[in-house]
Amino acid sequence: MNRRQFLLLATAGAIGSALGVSTLMKRAVAATPQHLFSATDNPAGGHFLTRLDISNGQMQSVAVPMRGHAVLPLADGKVLMFGRRPAFESVAVEFGEGSTTPIKAEAGRHFDGHGCLSANGDVLFTSENAYDAKRGVLGIRDSKTFQHLGEYDTHGLDPHDIHLMPDGKTLVVANGGIEQHPDFGRRKLNLDTMQPSLVYLDAATGQKIDEYRLPDHHLSIRHLLVTPTGDVGVALQYEGDLYRTQPASLVAWQASGSDLKLLDISREAIAPFNGYMADLAYDAAQDILAVTSPRGHHVTFWSVREQRFLHATPLPEPSGIAFQPEQGAFLVSDASGNLNTLSTNQQQASASLLHQFPDRLWDNHLVIS
Repeated sequence: MNRRQFLLLATAGAIGSALGVSTLMKRAVAATPQHLFSATDNPAGGHFLTRLDISNGQMQSVAVPMRGHAVLPLADGKVLMFGRRPAFESVAVEFGEGSTTPIKAEAGRHFDGHGCLSANGDVLFTSENAYDAKRGVLGIRDSKTFQHLGEYDTHGLDPHDIHLMPDGKTLVVANGGIEQHPDFGRRKLNLDTMQPSLVYLDAATGQKIDEYRLPDHHLSIRHLLVTPTGDVGVALQYEGDLYRTQPASLVAWQASGSDLKLLDISREAIAPFNGYMADLAYDAAQDILAVTSPRGHHVTFWSVREQRFLHATPLPEPSGIAFQPEQGAFLVSDASGNLNTLSTNQQQASASLLHQFPDRLWDNHLVIS
């Protein structure tokens, strides 16, 4: 990076600290969410970024050139959709015009499905794989022009989800630990030696601040949730042999300033989830973490306070999930094209159909904005 690019990053961190991320979050909570965004496909194999008006079910979908994964609304009204690995392209969508702007990966890199903004929104970070070098990187771009400014090492393989911490200065990265190369599609090349990690980086310099690993190296750290107080929830995917043994857990939690810990669950209770968790959402009032298990056909609920599994509700391949604090309920998409509302407590959950779109195949993430 040149001096101007470095100053852009440094300023992003400084402005975030000056404004206070908590203030920005309070402003966001104050505005009533109107739209839900998700990457979607149709039965014919078309790929889209979809915007849904939650109140009336009106949907607008803009065709995109690749299958998407995570989405990120921008302050200027555009919405970013990150390509599902291995993707050499992501896209910015303008719903008012129905137009798209491609974001190309640099040579020797492909996108890994996620991204986030700096505290002041000027810098875009994207999780990427430097596949020939066998290392994970964060691409650094101008969030308005998408010009590539540089990259940070993630100190691990297969960086997937990435978030900015509430201090506005720190990035948390989920290194899945899996070696991959576009010549082999989505094949996993190092399951015997994989080393997942949860890594914290200085957003202005890329310097590693801390790193955490779980006892079982076959638990790939995939998706993250960050609370306003700096706690981190983790959805895991098991890459070991499920025919021989079940993982100790598929969900972890790191309270701010503490170690990364697996949440307790019995071997009998975890077996139906087929070693796979996807998206997360959090009800802070009840201290309940909800995590979808598409391969297990359940939405799972976990007590953060008691550090344990509570119960699960069956749904056909539930994928994306988001929490609506005004309603005190979760929104969950599923393989039937449905958007469901789930209300829960410590003992049980109840699901009801909110909207139905039989020609829509939802991807793993929902974002309300």
